[in-house]
Amino acid sequence: MKQFVGWFLVFMILFSSGSLLRDPSQGQEEWKNPYIDVTQDLWSYQYITELNKAGVLPSEEYFRGQEEGTRGDFVLYLYNMDNGVFEERKKDREKEQGEPQTDPAKFADVGGDNPYYNAVYWAYANNLVGGTGDTTFSPDGTLSREQVCTILARFAALEGITLIQAVEPDQFKDSLDIAEYARSGVTACQMAGIVKGYEDNFFYPENTMTREECAAVVYRVMAAASMEVPEGSKTVDLTPGAYDSLYDNYEPLTFTALVPASDTEGPVSFFDQTVFIGDSISMTLESYCAASGALGGAKFLCAGSMSPTNMLTGQILPEYPKGSGQKPPIEDSVAATGAKVVYVMLGMDNIAYGIDRSTSDYLTILNNIVTKNPDVQIIIQSVTPMTDSSTSTSEKLNNDQINAFNAKMQEYCQENQWYYVNVAEAFKDANGFLQKEYCSDVNSMGMHFTYDGAKVWVNYLKTHIPEDLL
Repeated sequence: MKQFVGWFLVFMILFSSGSLLRDPSQGQEEWKNPYIDVTQDLWSYQYITELNKAGVLPSEEYFRGQEEGTRGDFVLYLYNMDNGVFEERKKDREKEQGEPQTDPAKFADVGGDNPYYNAVYWAYANNLVGGTGDTTFSPDGTLSREQVCTILARFAALEGITLIQAVEPDQFKDSLDIAEYARSGVTACQMAGIVKGYEDNFFYPENTMTREECAAVVYRVMAAASMEVPEGSKTVDLTPGAYDSLYDNYEPLTFTALVPASDTEGPVSFFDQTVFIGDSISMTLESYCAASGALGGAKFLCAGSMSPTNMLTGQILPEYPKGSGQKPPIEDSVAATGAKVVYVMLGMDNIAYGIDRSTSDYLTILNNIVTKNPDVQIIIQSVTPMTDSSTSTSEKLNNDQINAFNAKMQEYCQENQWYYVNVAEAFKDANGFLQKEYCSDVNSMGMHFTYDGAKVWVNYLKTHIPEDLL
């Protein structure tokens, strides 16, 4: 994403304290935080507290920042801002344009005794938001990211706020999935630094926003209104449809799950943000990396005989933190590691149940991880083969079944836009068996690795890092 001079200034202001919004000479009474659940260690603390100080957020015992934001709450915040922080703007606007009119009984679910009544009809009259039906507003319904951006762009235009352009317009991988009515609003908010995409360069326009996320974007608009626009600064065009034409030039970005080889090894520092989930096969990789530091600060959540099926039942789960004796659900352990990238190799202890069941349970585990950790990137590693001397080979567990399992998981990766790293290819001999020189149990199970095998594994991972994640 291209940046220009002024980016630092813009973001220093957008993320600065509320001193920009208040005159300390006015002798305000000492403010007290009304929210029990809004503490200084929250990333959203500044946004929530500054909005409350400004009278935008109502004072309640709990803010419930992790809950999904609602349509009613969001228009209430903007209504309070219009009647408080932007009171003079409102007076000037209505003096020039008059007060907009609307049917005060249009929405059957927003009666006169509804706490959102005034805010809903104000927002509707000013064309900030429509209803969810001819006679419904759904004040308790959620808002998507693209809807929030649309409303904020309209609100900024209504208030006559000049948004300084912080970054160039950027195509997300899913930009063409953004609804046509929302495209200019999303682009305007992205250019102004009010919202951004996820680390995988997707915008996820239909994702909902939490209450604290809503507070963050509302605060950024309020802060932007207090900014003095430096001479020569680029500004964002808030005219409806201003950036629609950009999308005409966007090409569909195709996603390929299979990660190709790179000519050079990626930086070891990349693995500092990773966690590896696996069974006893991955435990050799864990041991080798602990001894050599080959994958930097990578973390491991591994346990012998662990499979998606016994993970779901809680029968076998990795211990985390190490030495604690605690074995929480895998999605909670991933969250506790703080990892941004999750490598997973599971299946050897599941394939004998059949491809359908084993992959189904695997998908459940993966979806649990993503639901709990929506910002992580999933990378599936193929299950490695067994030697031709393996005593574990059976009709239900053999290299043909492993290959079929791997093929199915690669398909699922493509569907879910997860990355797929075909580690197995690094270890197969001419007949598709595990090369014995890398196997630590040649004369028994014929599936576990030596440190030499782990070294090959590490080198393969370093040359198969998804380019988008670097």
